[in-house]
Amino acid sequence: MYSSDEKYEVVLKSATHINMSNWQITKTLDTMTMVNNKFVILSIINNLINEGVEKKDIFVTDKSFLISTNYKTYFENGNKFWGKQKDIVKMYSLGRLISMEPNEDIFRMNCLFEFYKKINSITNKNLKCRIRSIYLADSYDILFNESIEQAYEILLEGAKNQVCDVFERHISPDINKRDMIIKTLENQKDLCLERSRKKFKKMMTDSRKKFTYTYNRFDRPVVGVYHPDGHYMEIINADQMYKNGEESDTQIKLKKITKNSPVAIAMLVTGPMVAFLGYLLYREHNVNSQIDTEDLFDIPQNDEGAINNILGSDDGNLLDTDNVKEVDAQVKEMAHYNLNKLEIATNKRVVHLEMNMENEITMETK
Repeated sequence: MYSSDEKYEVVLKSATHINMSNWQITKTLDTMTMVNNKFVILSIINNLINEGVEKKDIFVTDKSFLISTNYKTYFENGNKFWGKQKDIVKMYSLGRLISMEPNEDIFRMNCLFEFYKKINSITNKNLKCRIRSIYLADSYDILFNESIEQAYEILLEGAKNQVCDVFERHISPDINKRDMIIKTLENQKDLCLERSRKKFKKMMTDSRKKFTYTYNRFDRPVVGVYHPDGHYMEIINADQMYKNGEESDTQIKLKKITKNSPVAIAMLVTGPMVAFLGYLLYREHNVNSQIDTEDLFDIPQNDEGAINNILGSDDGNLLDTDNVKEVDAQVKEMAHYNLNKLEIATNKRVVHLEMNMENEITMETK
C-alpha cells in the first residue's frame, strides 16, 4: 500500500468555504511538483549512500535549473559530463558545486571555473567572444594531477593566444589594445587564485550546512555525483531538467483542473510522493476506505517513522516492513523540511485530499 511503484490519481479540492484563485492554483501545482521532485532526489541520494557512494562526492549546484530551458542540448548524449571540449562548458554553466562533505577535487573545480568566469568576462567585454572550450578542457585535464596554479596557467595561455589570434585577423590591428587586454588577463591570475582559495575553502569547510541550505532554498535544485576515478560528474535528476521533465517516469502529470465550486486539481502521482501523500491522508484527514486493520496499525505515527519507511525501503513503501535501509541523518533533515512544504500545500483547512489508485476505489476525505 502506498509505494513508489504504484500510480495514484491525487485530487485536491478547495474547501467549500474557500475558493482558490488562479494564482493559488498555480502555486499549489508548483509546490506539489517541487516537493515531488525533491523527494525523488532524496530517495536517490539515500540509495547512493547505502550503496557506498561517499557523501563528499554528492553535490548540489548553486544555481536552480530553469523552467524556460528544456536542456535538450545538455542531456541529448546522457547525464554524464567528462570535462572534455564538448561538455566542459556545460559543467561550468551548471554553477558552483557544493558537496555534502568536504571534497578537495570539487574545491579545485570551483577554483578553475571561477577563473574561467573572470577572464571570460574580460574577453567578452573587450572582444565580444567567449574563451574557447578547448582551453578550459586542457586546464581541467591537469587540474587533479598538478597544482591549481598550473591549471590556471594553461587556461591563461590559451586565452592570451586567442586574443592574439583575434588581432592577427585585423587588417590594422590595435596593438596597444591587444597588449592591454593581455595585461588585464595576466593580472587576474594571482588575484583570482587568492580570492578563490579563500572563498571555496570556506565553502568546503561549511559544506554540510551549505548543501542543506542550498537544497532547501531552491525549488529546482541540480544534484549530481562526482566520480573521482574518472573526474567526471553525473547529474542524478537530469530527467527532471530534460524537456522540462516531460519524459520523466516520476514527474507529476496534471490530468485536469475543474474551476467549479469547489475547485478541483487532479494529478497522476508516482514515486516516493505517493507514500508521503498517503501518510498525510491518514494523519490529517478522515478517510472512508476499506483498509485492513492490520495495515492501519503499520502506518507510521509520526514524520520520523514515515521518512524512515519511505526513503529506507527499496519500493518506497509507507508501511513498516523488514526491508528497511538506514536513512542518512542529513537526508532525513532535508526530508523533514520538504514534508513540511507538502503539509502546507495539503492543509485540510484549505483543501480536501483524495487518492485513488488507478482502476481502484477512491480514497475520499471528509
